[in-house]
Amino acid sequence: MAKETIGFVCDDPQTISAHFGRAPLVVAVTVEDGREIARDVRPRSEGGHHHHHDHSHEHDHGHHHGDHSPKFAELADCQVMVVRGIGSPALDHAQARGMAVYLVAQSSVDEALAAYLAGTLTSDARRVHHH
Repeated sequence: MAKETIGFVCDDPQTISAHFGRAPLVVAVTVEDGREIARDVRPRSEGGHHHHHDHSHEHDHGHHHGDHSPKFAELADCQVMVVRGIGSPALDHAQARGMAVYLVAQSSVDEALAAYLAGTLTSDARRVHHH
């Protein structure tokens, strides 16, 4: 297995976030030959602070269709992204960057990493938030 970096979009260093846009951290895990060789916890410059408005579904979602690049700054060296939920514009942006995106049920970074390394991690398209 080649060396690759997996970006877990997280609420804290152990918990995968349910919403990409609100997550304050990326836990970047570098793996090689089926094992973890490095782990880096990265605060997100664009995460966790810009969605503190009332999230009723009555408002215009147009603000979500802007440039998502800043939200991906801490994922720039990652080939794989793991998160529990993501909006469709951000998902499109990730896929356009060539990232493999896993929308997972696991909340634990370690559990999801073990499943990924075992080849059993699955992605659930129902976890996409359609904006």
